[in-house]
Amino acid sequence: MSDERRAEDRSPSFRSVELITTDHDGNESSFPVILRDSGGAGLGAVYIGQEPLDPEGEFALRDSNGGDRGIRIVWAKRVADYVQMLGLVIAEG
Repeated sequence: MSDERRAEDRSPSFRSVELITTDHDGNESSFPVILRDSGGAGLGAVYIGQEPLDPEGEFALRDSNGGDRGIRIVWAKRVADYVQMLGLVIAEG
């Protein structure tokens, strides 16, 4: 992560959402995450769970209203057992 990106204004906004991924057979898996802040470059999140998230995977962000938005994991950093900090951006298209 560049210092340039972190220099942008960030707005703290803690809320629970889910990252959703679908396998080749159409089965959905969800991963609870906490969005912690947002800025012009994307979203910061925390994931607590045993299964590591694959930054190369395709995900949708689902909020409490049931709305889904395509999302990409730009970076992931394990900070403790079962805790990952995530950098997310809304997928284009």
